[in-house]
Amino acid sequence: MSLNNPPLSLYVHLPWCEVQCPYCDFSITTDPVNQQDQELAKAIAQDLKDSASLINGRKFSSIYFGGGTPSLTSSDAMEEILDGIKKYPWNENIEITFEMNPRDVTKEKIQSLTKLGINRFSLGLQSYHDKELIALGRNHDKASGIKAVNLLQDTNVTIDLMYGIEHQTETSFKDSLEQFIASKANHLSLYQLTIEPNTIFYKKELKLPSEEVIENMERIAREVLELNDFKQYEVSSWSKAGFESNHNVNYWQFGDFLGVGPGAHSKITLDAEISRFRKIKPLNGYIKKQTMTDRTVVKGDELDMDLAMNLLRIKNGINQDQISTLLPESFWKKYEAGVSEGLLLKNKVGATDRGYQYLNETIKLFF
Repeated sequence: MSLNNPPLSLYVHLPWCEVQCPYCDFSITTDPVNQQDQELAKAIAQDLKDSASLINGRKFSSIYFGGGTPSLTSSDAMEEILDGIKKYPWNENIEITFEMNPRDVTKEKIQSLTKLGINRFSLGLQSYHDKELIALGRNHDKASGIKAVNLLQDTNVTIDLMYGIEHQTETSFKDSLEQFIASKANHLSLYQLTIEPNTIFYKKELKLPSEEVIENMERIAREVLELNDFKQYEVSSWSKAGFESNHNVNYWQFGDFLGVGPGAHSKITLDAEISRFRKIKPLNGYIKKQTMTDRTVVKGDELDMDLAMNLLRIKNGINQDQISTLLPESFWKKYEAGVSEGLLLKNKVGATDRGYQYLNETIKLFF
């Protein structure tokens, strides 16, 4: 990696959802699609055309369709977006990921998306228990989740599960993990439920599992997943060898990403200056004009924190010679303090077992 020319990923935000999940704070709309996906596809194609200076001659190293629920988007709209992306070069054997909701998974949908070039699917399952799915406000049940998993079993699929849910027990969580193992999927994204401001859950009194139960769930996850040859390579990511998410790894290694679509975030490096920005959130506003907003240049203490929040998520650290040109002297001074406290590794950029266990506290060294 280099500060002057980091790898570049593309994120495409498709905002439609059938329902607003009460824990979600993403930029979404529950309005019906009503062929508006065709208008959004044209806007995204225009956004890509206008982004030539940000892409700066680089090949896309990965492409990710997220949301929202991308699987509500028509194949025709997807084809138009991909035609716009193809005007730029991308890496050979590029990973192209597409998020799906279990209710939208059909044999025909999978075939259509695969024909367009999608080669990795991300399934938002969250749990194998109806009581927990109801608590999360999901619009699918266990049966439709299992059906979706079975339809996707011959594809490169990653499954999302959550823990720390209302009504969830250590026993039910272990059962969800065991059903995941039985699915033969090669990648798991495992998230603790967090209550964010500006969500429906933030305004409710929830009876969530205790901290002790949460810690036991994390221990159970390690035991079950490691026993079945899954390796944790990031805080929320487990995979069998060779099935890691290239797109997300690029984020954590502080690569660049261009976000297109309403509310999509970007991190772009040009002339050794790192900036973060997003596109406007309202769908109709974005369709009319793909305006950039909230642009900030990341430098000084903010850059040190930004680096720590990404690089330290990687489980086994990064060889220093891979990123030595990326890290400023101020970062190294804070890093050395973490080494002396036994929280950070000496020979790699990464956290020790203790530092990883208390990662939020470790990252505070870089404030």
